[in-house]
Amino acid sequence: MNDKKRASKKKELAWIFHTDCDGEAVKINPSPLQHGKWLLIDASNSTSKLALSTSKRLITIRRIATSLLSPTTLALALGDWKVERVIASSVVPKATHLLASFFKSQRIPFLSIDATSQLGIPINYPDPASIGADRLANVVATTALYGTPAIVVDFGTAITFDIINAQGAYLGGIIAPGLKTGADALHEKTALLPVSLPSPIRRAVGKSTLTAIHSGLLLGARGLVQEVVTRVTKENFKNKRPCVIATGTDAKLVAQGTQLFDHINTTLTLEGLREVGCRITS
Repeated sequence: MNDKKRASKKKELAWIFHTDCDGEAVKINPSPLQHGKWLLIDASNSTSKLALSTSKRLITIRRIATSLLSPTTLALALGDWKVERVIASSVVPKATHLLASFFKSQRIPFLSIDATSQLGIPINYPDPASIGADRLANVVATTALYGTPAIVVDFGTAITFDIINAQGAYLGGIIAPGLKTGADALHEKTALLPVSLPSPIRRAVGKSTLTAIHSGLLLGARGLVQEVVTRVTKENFKNKRPCVIATGTDAKLVAQGTQLFDHINTTLTLEGLREVGCRITS
């Protein structure tokens, strides 16, 4: 391989990184040959997670920016993984179509879950087709791993709350802007506020514009969780607090130093897809 091709290959591989199954980045570049039963894909607005999985557990996770998904980057991301079936949740129609086309060309069975899939949960919602696939996967995982009643909070591009009653039925949810979405909006809609990323804070009162933004984003998210959980508990659970689970990119940041959540599981959506796999193949 000449230097130009080697540099191009290195650039392509830099788009992909591995995490362990707790969501922590561990290394760059595809790992050696691995065999799993299923490939699970969580294609969100920002990042797509690809997990090699058996019916019992997640083995390895790779991530790629959803905007960079293509047949070439998918092939690189998969490397030498050998799978029998693909189960996906996608909230990006373009990504859904690309994934379906790619795996059809590979002759690998592909399922993009929705409310008509074999989820094993009752859905008490006027328009089930409008529920995001990732939210459905989160509900499936929560009922399987933590029981009911429960509130699932997913911190991504949006902050979503999904409510499950004691009988395991999905009741509906709440959607708010995510931390980075809020940060981006402050920069884009004002003349002077800088670009910022959600970050930990030491104190509530910021001593610079950036730390003031960090404080507003983080304390705002925590306050949102407190208010939503309180209101939902009062309206649906007779003031008896249900189990509250956090997932998503910013879950650990929001949870740090608080007692807001009973469980933090950053691979919840993938666990839900694994559970769906068990249900459709049983």
